[in-house]
This record gives sequence, structure tokens and C-alpha cells, in this order.
Amino acid sequence: MAPRSTTLPVLLALCVALPTASCGGDDPRGSADGSGTDGTGGTLPTTGDATSDTPTGGGADDFGPESEFVLRLNDKPSDPLQLNMNKAEVAELFGDTAKDIALIEVESKTLLTQTLDTIKNACGTAWTADDPDPKHNCDLTELGKTFKGPDNTWKSSPEYSLIRILTMTPANSKVKGTSIAGMQGLADALGIGGGFAQILSESLGIARTEEFITTPELVLALQRNLLATHPAVGGDGSTLPVNLEDALKDLTTLTTKLGPVGPHPGILAPGFQSFSEVLTADFRMMAEADSNLRLLDGIDLSVGKDYMSTIVDLTGPDFDNALEFDFEDPDKFSITGVADNPTVDMRFAVREHATFINSCAGDEACKQNLPENEAMVKAMWPGSAWAIDKWLLEAVVVTGGREKYKNRMFKKCYEVLFTCALGAEVSIGPPSGWAKFDVFLDLGNPPKDQYVWELINEVAQVALHTPPSGDIPEGQANVEFTLFDIPIGITGPQVAEAVRPFLQQQAGKISELLLGDYKKNNGAVDFYYRRGADGVPYLFFVTAEDLADGTPADLYKNPGFFSCPAVSADCKVSTLELGDAGDTTHEKVKLAPGETTLYLQDDTGEVYRAAFNVQGSGDPVEIGVRVAAKK
Repeated sequence: MAPRSTTLPVLLALCVALPTASCGGDDPRGSADGSGTDGTGGTLPTTGDATSDTPTGGGADDFGPESEFVLRLNDKPSDPLQLNMNKAEVAELFGDTAKDIALIEVESKTLLTQTLDTIKNACGTAWTADDPDPKHNCDLTELGKTFKGPDNTWKSSPEYSLIRILTMTPANSKVKGTSIAGMQGLADALGIGGGFAQILSESLGIARTEEFITTPELVLALQRNLLATHPAVGGDGSTLPVNLEDALKDLTTLTTKLGPVGPHPGILAPGFQSFSEVLTADFRMMAEADSNLRLLDGIDLSVGKDYMSTIVDLTGPDFDNALEFDFEDPDKFSITGVADNPTVDMRFAVREHATFINSCAGDEACKQNLPENEAMVKAMWPGSAWAIDKWLLEAVVVTGGREKYKNRMFKKCYEVLFTCALGAEVSIGPPSGWAKFDVFLDLGNPPKDQYVWELINEVAQVALHTPPSGDIPEGQANVEFTLFDIPIGITGPQVAEAVRPFLQQQAGKISELLLGDYKKNNGAVDFYYRRGADGVPYLFFVTAEDLADGTPADLYKNPGFFSCPAVSADCKVSTLELGDAGDTTHEKVKLAPGETTLYLQDDTGEVYRAAFNVQGSGDPVEIGVRVAAKK
């Protein structure tokens, strides 16, 4: 994957591969004209005439004139690559590839909690009182003032209708038009159980002023149903992925990234630009990486001496990284200039189902109407809240309700004239959450047996479509909340530390993005001289993996080193596995002191003789080679 900038990666590749002197321009080339030099003006000792037609080693009349070169081991490690960049420079360096670098996963709980609490209180906080009238007034807040319904007031808006649901408590519950409305009228008229609000409070096990579904349960429901089902989030929805491009572009990318995708209506609504200055104008990124690129001397048999770079990665865990980053080390990586407490502006959206979702009620089989029985539910109750798309409002409400009351068990008789027979009995369970309402002579037409969360979902749907100033048709109560300065839930210092493991996991990818295809700058050598993993020098015959991407794997029909001009299998002296070289993909050979004559075939099929001269018995950091082509 090539970075957007082409010149910078090439420069980086050269500077991390070459010793310091080479980066300064000292890049000697060997002679290929038969002049008998090593390419730097020096002359090697030989056992034959380097410019004659009588070369040393078998078949003197079969080979042409020799060209003489020196192959050296470049043991001096390259200087570390050091980057110290501001926001613009990071954007320029990574370009379009910034979107491929995962920077952090923001835990979604805090963001969703802050979002829901802001929405709940958009029409005031009087709903928290033990009062039948929640006294909503959306003109009290900037968010509430944005609600506009058909009559251009907040009272007819779907946003306000949703707030009525989110802030509904036993004390202020409005159940007109639902299956439990008759019971409310009966309980309040006769004072049964202290009134309907008290019965609800006791039955559900919540305070009279507590919401039917509180924020923690709704957060879980939104994570599972809305976030986890979005292609850009996935998982269990507990985290939101933020990549380098998102951060560099002040999270303006989120509108599209978390917007509608395929059948999913999106988490954020189109038409509003999300924004968060996570990285401030003072942002700096410092990174230092050791280079695993090693410059190697090699020979292109038909041309002469050339150079190539290869990766020598002894650190791991991948063992194939051109640059060795340690993002966990504060001395080798740091970011500064992150906002102390980042917030985000966004337009949060939730869509409803096109039709009313009826409860599964009055049938013992409905006890199986649960999300874990998905196949059965879709076959038997295709209109169930568990059978529709999970991201829809009705599915979110029923999921939150079940989360809150999944373990609820309750039973109580509410007497009239000191006898239960004339009153009502409310029982929840078994199974947990299964509600039954037994009323004398079925007065008030009590709800049929059903799960608590199904009943709450019915109440919510009716409330959603019956705001004070006119009904909202089914399928048109979609809501959008334009929110400003919602805390993301992570501090600047936490961001600076949290990015470390994410970047470390992508160290190889970052190395590749920074350097691009460094191999495209490699010379077309046929073999090269390098140390193995054991520190011992070997001759390596090149493979397609050493050359530019796209080089055919079968470029060489007969790779390797041979002891006879016929370059046949019976005289091959090289092998793929040799000592502790740490390599099993290259044909290689270890040279003995003195002179060794070997034969090779290049990618065109031409045969060459190479006479190698190794002086001394120590560590041969420099060897001579005389190359001649077969006539």
C-alpha cells in the first residue's frame, strides 16, 4: 500500500538503509567494463589476468574477459529514523493512508450516557419530582429550542415525544390509549393500592420518581442494537473506533463514517458536520524507529556491481519490519497537544418502525418470545419487537426494558373492602418479567399476560405518537438531536497513553506506509553478500522477494551456485538450509578462505563464472570477485 507522498518514502528508504556516509552521497558503483577495478579505484589480488582472455578456473576458452569487483559487508547500523511533526506534517506524511491507522477505541458508555442525559433534560428537570405533571418546557434549553413539530412548536415534535418516554416514571406516567389505561383509571378512582403510581412503583421495584427504563439500561440497549449493528463499529458496541484520519480531521469524518450504511439508518444523521478538536494547534508527534534495512553489495552478472536493501529484523514479533518502532517507550514515542477534555458536536438519530409493534400477550407460548429464541420468534411472531431490525426505536426500548426487569419477580394482592377477592393481584414471574394482572370481574379491562418490557414498549409507542399538540403518524416519529460539547469520556493524557498499544499492534503497517515499496529501488542483482542470523557471511542468490513487487516468482529457472560450468543439479554447491543462517528461502553458500570458483545462471539463462577471493581466515568483511560470461 503506497503512501500518498512518493518522494518522502523514497528518501526515508534510502536514509534508513544507507550508512550515514551513504546518505551524504558516497554511493560508489562498481566497474562493469573489464577495467580490473573494484569500483572504487582499488585493485584486488588475483590469480589470473583480470583483463585477459585467459581467465582463471575451468574452460579458459569458454569464458570471456573478467570484470573485477569488491563486495563489502555494511555492518555499521543506520542512524535511527527520527520524526518530530505537527498536525499538518503528520497529515502530509500519512496522507490517505491515515484512515488505515487505528488510533484509539473510545469507550462508548460515557458518550452515550452524556448524550441521553442531555436529551432527557432538554425540556427541564421538573419530571424528577413526585408529581403527575412532569412540567416539561423545552424552551428552557438551547437543545429544546431546536425541537420543531408540524405546528412549529416543540409540543408537536417527535423529539419531545421521545423525551416524554425517556422521562416517564410511575408518578407521571401517561397510559391513555394503552391496554393498561383502564387499570389506571380503576386504581386511581378507588384508591386501590395507594393509586396507580404506587402499584407501578411496587410492581416494578422502582421509586415513584425513577424512569421506567433508566439511562444505564438504555446505554446497553443502544450499544447492542444501534452501535454494534453499524458496519463501522461492530463488536458489542462498547467502543467506537477512531483512526488517525478522524483525529487529524477533527472528527468531521464521523458524520459519514457513522451515518447511513446499507440498510442501517446510521447513528449520526446526515446534514450536520460532526466536530471535535481532539488534536489542538499545539499538537506534536515524536517518534523514533531503528532501521532494520541493511544495504547489501551485490552483482548484476550482466552489468556489474549494484546495491540492494533487505530487512534484517531480529526483534520480532513479525521479523519482517523495515522500521522497528517501540510506541510503548515514552523516550521513543510521545504525543502532546491533545485537548484536556475533548468534546464532540454531533446530530444523534434514532429511527422507528413503520408500523405499530403489538405485544405478544395472552398466550402461554409468548413466554418463548425472547431474543435468544430468534429463529422461533421470527417464525411464530414476525411482528415482535425481537423480530424487527435491532436498530429501530421499538427494539431499543424493549431491549432496555428487558435489561432492567429480566430478573424481576413480584406478587401482591391489593385489597378492596379488606378483601383481595374484590381487588386486584399483580404478579411478575415465573418466568422472571412475566406479568399477570388479575382484577375483580376484569374491571378496567386489565392487560393480558405478557412480559413487562412488552407492556412498557406499548406505552412508549403510544406516548411517542400522541404529543400534546397533535398525533404523529406511525413511521414518522424519527428523531434527531443536534448536540454540542458532549464529553467524549476520555482526557487528553488518557488519549496520549491509550494510543500506544494500538500503534504498537500496527508497527509493521506503519513501517510499510512510511517507506512504501523500498524494494523498487533495489538494483537488479543476481546475488549479494550478507551476514546470516548467526553473524557469519554468506553468498545469497537473489529471489523474487528481494526485488520490486510484481517480480515473477519463477524469474530464475536455475537459481543457485554450482561447481561446474554445466550448472547442473549434480554440481550444485548451494542449499536453502545452511548452518544457522536463519534463512530457508535463498540458495546460499559459505566461502572458504582463498579462492573459490563458482558458476551461476542469470534470469536470461546466460551462464557466468565467478571467482571469489577470501583473504585470511578471520571474519571476511570484504571479498573480491571476478566475473566472466560464457561465450
